[in-house]
Amino acid sequence: MKYTIYLDVLFLINFGMDFLIIWLTGRLCGQRTSWWRYLVSPLAGSVLLILLIWLPIPFQWMYYICSYGMIGMIMCYLAFHPKGFKQGIKCYACQLMITFLLGGIMNWLYFSTPLGEWCVHSLGGQGLQFRELFLLVLLSGSIVAVLTAGFRQLQKEQRQETYQISLYFGENNIYGIGFVDTGNFLKEPLSHRPVAVVSADWIVPVLPDEYSKLVNVYLEAGKIDYDLIAEQKLRKARWIPFQAVGEQQGELLGLQCEKMILRQKNTCMTRKNVIVGISRTPITSHNRYQMLLHRELIEQEEPL
Repeated sequence: MKYTIYLDVLFLINFGMDFLIIWLTGRLCGQRTSWWRYLVSPLAGSVLLILLIWLPIPFQWMYYICSYGMIGMIMCYLAFHPKGFKQGIKCYACQLMITFLLGGIMNWLYFSTPLGEWCVHSLGGQGLQFRELFLLVLLSGSIVAVLTAGFRQLQKEQRQETYQISLYFGENNIYGIGFVDTGNFLKEPLSHRPVAVVSADWIVPVLPDEYSKLVNVYLEAGKIDYDLIAEQKLRKARWIPFQAVGEQQGELLGLQCEKMILRQKNTCMTRKNVIVGISRTPITSHNRYQMLLHRELIEQEEPL
């Protein structure tokens, strides 16, 4: 069986697909680039593909390496000019993800939706023509664009909910990342101050010996040692009642810190006499955050 390939048609189709992939990759990765790079990158990819088909390749594995590896990397470099190896791999990985996602959605539209049935019926089994192919690419690209926009919005919201934290206890301070937890309603019962929950492993190294001992006893026994608090006169220790889902009411060991500084882009806030509750279990996996912030702690923002 012989196939006739029109290089000009293949070039135009590949240029359009590459342009769509590079544009969606830029949106997914959050890469900003010049408009002419969005044209040069798919143009180079299309030309290289034509040369790859035109020139004889001695081995099949060399063809796959060049078509799926080198051309994609060259397109990423021309489009986004990544700074460093890590950023380049990130852009290339996003490009592969967009390519597979776009191809998968096109297959789904063609084989599993009424649109595909209409294409087969209208063409009479002659294969996809330019009009039908353009329609499939347009719909698939629109779906991927919506998914990409949703992913970027989710990333933006997550970044807005995180703060760089500087927590001061006595003469010592510690740095970490705090996440605004909408499910955190803890308050210290006497002062009614909002309570931020911190990881014990994170805060223990900056505590004085007497408070470090109190926290270790709390972690081991699962309850607050009030005798130790009275003997050592630990005035910064606090009792925080809590109610967890599916559990009875419990008590959380709290500590009053001198101050906490929260930073995020152009925002810097200082909160004095902040009360933190010591969590006996990890706050997040892989130690992504060290503190769960109470929303009242970030309500009054002070611009830099």
